[in-house]
Amino acid sequence: MTMKKMMMKPALLILLAGMANSVMAQNADHSVERDNTKNQVMLKLNKGGDKYYNTADLQYIDIKDKDVIVRHNDGDDTYTNKVLDIAFFKADKPTALTKADLVGTWVVKAQEESGEEAFSYTFTADKLTAVEQGAELFTVPYTFEDGILSYTVPATEWSEAYTETMNVSLLYDKSVLVMKYKPEEWETDEGLEEAEVYINKEKQPDISSANLDGKWFCYHRGSKSEVRSGLWIDGDKAEFIIGAWATRMVGTYTYEKGILTLHPTDYYSGRSEYDWGYGRIDPATLECSQWDKIENPGFPETFVFILNGEEAYSWYANLPCLYYKQ
Repeated sequence: MTMKKMMMKPALLILLAGMANSVMAQNADHSVERDNTKNQVMLKLNKGGDKYYNTADLQYIDIKDKDVIVRHNDGDDTYTNKVLDIAFFKADKPTALTKADLVGTWVVKAQEESGEEAFSYTFTADKLTAVEQGAELFTVPYTFEDGILSYTVPATEWSEAYTETMNVSLLYDKSVLVMKYKPEEWETDEGLEEAEVYINKEKQPDISSANLDGKWFCYHRGSKSEVRSGLWIDGDKAEFIIGAWATRMVGTYTYEKGILTLHPTDYYSGRSEYDWGYGRIDPATLECSQWDKIENPGFPETFVFILNGEEAYSWYANLPCLYYKQ
C-alpha cells in the first residue's frame, strides 16, 4: 500500500494562515507599563492586574457584548469577561515647579501599622519646618529654583551648620514629593543616588501595581557591591531580604496607594549565632548558601513603596531607600 502525499491548495493555505493570525491577534498583549509622561488608557481587570496602553498607539476600543477589543496599531487585544472599568490618564505636563507646588505638609510614617509620622516637612511660601517623630528639628528659610531645593540646617551642640541641596520632583498629580541627592560621605561614584520620599498629608497617591513585578535592590552607601535590601515580586508572591540583618521573609503582599504590605508565611536567617552582618549572604546578590527557618523577628512589614519607572522610593527602619529595578 502506498501513501499519497496530501497537498493543500493555495486558497486553503491562505485561509489557515488567516485563522492563525486571527488567533494570535486575540491572544496578543500590546499593553505597556504605566507612564506618567504619556496619555494612557487603563483597563481594570478582574484578574491579572491592570493593563495600560498609550493612546497614541491605539485606533479605538471596541465593546461587543462580553468582549472589550483594544484596536492597537500592531494588532488587536481581546478581553472576554475580564474588564471591570476603563479609565483615561493625561500625561503630566512638564511645567516647572514653583514654591506654590511645595506649600503644605509632606509626611512619611515609621510603620503604617502604628500610624505615627516619623518625618515630615512643612513648606510655607518662605519657610521650611522639619519634624522628626513629633519633635520640631528646625524652621528655616529656603530657596527653590529650577527644581533645586536648598536650605541651611542650623548648628546644634552635636554638629555645625550645613547646607542641604536636593533635586525635587512631584509625582502622581503632585501627591508625592521626591528629593534626590548624593551624600557627601559616599566614597564611590557609581551613578547611584539617595532619595527621600514623602506623601502629601491631604492627598493620597493613585498608584497602580502594574510595574511592581520584578527584582528591586536598594544599595548601601551608593555601592553596588553591597545591597542593603532586596524585594522580589512575582504575581501575588513576595520575598523581602534585609541584607545587614541577614533576614528573609517569604509570602504574599497587597499594594494600595503607594503602601506595600507584606504577608509573610515563612521567615529565615542567613547567619548563625556566631555570625554578624550579612553572615552567609553574598552582599552583592543577596544569595545565601543556607537559610535557617526562624520565628517572626517582629520587623515592620508595611511601608511606603512609591513606583517611578525603573526606580522606587521607600523608607525602612527609619532610613530612606532608593530601589533600582534589576
